[in-house]
Amino acid sequence: MTRPKTRETKSELSRRLKLHRGLLDGLLAKPGAPAPDRRKRYLIREVVAFVAANREGNHLDNLRGARLREVQLRCIKIERELSTAAGDVFSVSEINTIFGHLAVTLKTKLFAGLETDLPPKLDGQPAVAMRPILREFGDSLCDVMAEAAVRFNKGGAKV
Repeated sequence: MTRPKTRETKSELSRRLKLHRGLLDGLLAKPGAPAPDRRKRYLIREVVAFVAANREGNHLDNLRGARLREVQLRCIKIERELSTAAGDVFSVSEINTIFGHLAVTLKTKLFAGLETDLPPKLDGQPAVAMRPILREFGDSLCDVMAEAAVRFNKGGAKV
C-alpha cells in the first residue's frame, strides 16, 4: 500500500482545490498562512485548513458567496480523504463489518454458554452458588468485547 501524499506544490494544491493559482498565491501570502518546506512543498492538511478558514468574503455577491462555500466544502472533502487514507477514520461499511463480526462472535459465545456450557454447571445449584458461575460467564463475554476494542484501536478492521 502506498503512503498517502502529504505535501504538494502550489500548482498541485491549486489543481486539487480547483482554485486559480493567483488566488491561492494571495491566500498563502496572508499572515498566519502555512509555510513551505525547503523544496517549496506545503503540508496539504495545513493549506486545506487555512484556505477553509480564510475564505470568508463579501457574501452580498451571491455568486461569489456560492463559490467561496464550494471551496470550503472541497477543503472539507480533501481533509476527509486525507484522514481516511491515513487510517484516522473508518468508513461506515468498515464499521458495519467490524461490529457485524463482533455481534456474531458474541452471539455464538452467548448461545454456546446458555445452551451447552451453563446447564450442566447450574443443574441443581442453589441461587447463591449460581452467581459466581454466571458472573464468570458474563466476564467472558466482556473479555470478547474488550479484545475487539483493543484490535479496533490498533487500526485492525477485522474483529
